[in-house]
Amino acid sequence: MALPRSPSSEPAKAPLKIVLFVEDEVSTLRFYSAGLRGLHEFKFLLAENGQQALDALKANNVDVVVTDLSMPVMDGFTLITRLTAKYPSIPVLVVSAMSETKAGQEALQLGALRVLSKPPRLSTLMEEIRAAAQRKAEGLVKGISLGSLLQLLNWEQKTCTLTVKSEGRVGMMYLRQGEVVSAAYREHEGIVAAYEILTWELPEIEFVEACRMDRIIDLPVAELLMNVAMITDHSTRSGKATEPGKPKR
Repeated sequence: MALPRSPSSEPAKAPLKIVLFVEDEVSTLRFYSAGLRGLHEFKFLLAENGQQALDALKANNVDVVVTDLSMPVMDGFTLITRLTAKYPSIPVLVVSAMSETKAGQEALQLGALRVLSKPPRLSTLMEEIRAAAQRKAEGLVKGISLGSLLQLLNWEQKTCTLTVKSEGRVGMMYLRQGEVVSAAYREHEGIVAAYEILTWELPEIEFVEACRMDRIIDLPVAELLMNVAMITDHSTRSGKATEPGKPKR
């Protein structure tokens, strides 16, 4: 669900960044909608709880998350824990009435970037959102295939999380000591997601030197890459193209 935006006569000079607000109070949502119109370079998305936020993250390339802590279904603490594990490169800002309590410190310990008191000063919140969106990833790789990068990470026995972007698609790959332990793309996880992501040509890859995902992929990197090569070769020879977003099998 997108929040309403003020009309603008100027065409967008660059793709809009996405900020996801996770908030269950309608009054706070209206406050954001009316007060943050100055963020012309952002598209606003809304989730009413942590579970809706995780669903939105599967379908959108989110740049910043702004969340409350007290919410039904899945609270902000659980959401931050999930985000730190699955999307460690996405900065999380907390806006909560509990900011001055131990809860605020707990949110920082779980991985939040900043904790602001509710209601926040709008100018401060806009500054924090812009600053968070401009944070540089720990590493950025271009001009190399994902397979080649995985081989290098395997040789160096790196533990990290990769955010892989290609033609509007975003996938995640998780490595522990050089081996791929998990992957995610849209609603797909594990080996199916890994095969899909590995077929993308020359993607942009960001990496964070952390991995908090459980192992659900048992194939060594060499075997994983060999299988992808066979899948790609078979697809090329048969002339069958996989539908966009649909993993090859």
